[in-house]
Amino acid sequence: MNKQPLVTVICICYNHQKYVIETIQSVLHQTYSPIEIIVIDDKSSDRSVELIQDFLADYPAIQLIQNTENLGNTKTFNKAVGYAHGEYLIDLACDDILLPHCVETQVATFLQNKTSDIGIVFGNSEQIDESGVYLRDYFPTDGNRSVCNKALFSMDLEFILQGGLCMNSASAMMHRGIFEQLGKYDERLAFEDLDYWIRVLEKYRIVFIDDILTQKRDVKNSMGAHFFQHNDFANALDLSMLRVLKQTIDRHRTEAPILRAIRKRIHNGIENSWKGRKYNIVWAYLWQKLRIHYWLLFAK
Repeated sequence: MNKQPLVTVICICYNHQKYVIETIQSVLHQTYSPIEIIVIDDKSSDRSVELIQDFLADYPAIQLIQNTENLGNTKTFNKAVGYAHGEYLIDLACDDILLPHCVETQVATFLQNKTSDIGIVFGNSEQIDESGVYLRDYFPTDGNRSVCNKALFSMDLEFILQGGLCMNSASAMMHRGIFEQLGKYDERLAFEDLDYWIRVLEKYRIVFIDDILTQKRDVKNSMGAHFFQHNDFANALDLSMLRVLKQTIDRHRTEAPILRAIRKRIHNGIENSWKGRKYNIVWAYLWQKLRIHYWLLFAK
């Protein structure tokens, strides 16, 4: 009998006192084993650490790491990977929930498809509110609860670059060897998923699983909501997006289809920034659009 690969679930907590125990319990209740659980607190200012410590008194095998300063998701996850032993990694926010079959389904997908060329597998999620009430499926589904957008089954670089609803990091599992080979998350960024998924697709495959694997919580202070606000964190998100697009343009400046896909995302960025009266960001997007037009002249 073949030995099952170890999966490391890294639970990142930042002021998640309302949800963190439920998140950890969802990992403990998986139908798959072996699983290594690492909980890392990013200098929470609420009672998160106290609650975690009390809960883990009955689970000494679970590691708890406490940041001495707030590092943000990218640095915090990279730090936790240094303590991990798993062949596969899950980046789990401590307000989301893994459904019981999640890890078993993800690992089976890796093994069935031969892991050497797959960097990420991901699926669908239920979106729930702060009280855990079901809102909708993250990717819209039909009457059989199969995704309506069949393009998800052929995830490629152009598809992800042009934008729209095509990623779901809350349901993703990563191949640890590929994660480290690609240099982990870019710690200069305020968000990690788009940049990393782009870098995976430049060399490897991403496989979609048409199944509800997790529950993704909609909260008032979620990262997505900050894109349309005027504060320091929102500014960091905008600048991170621009950095990701600039770096991708630089790597693909002779590939016209890739440049056109990025241009489509830039159009959306300009429109949203204009609506949000972020005129400095509009000009930054326009500059990247000019760069694309310049390179398209040479990519023909």
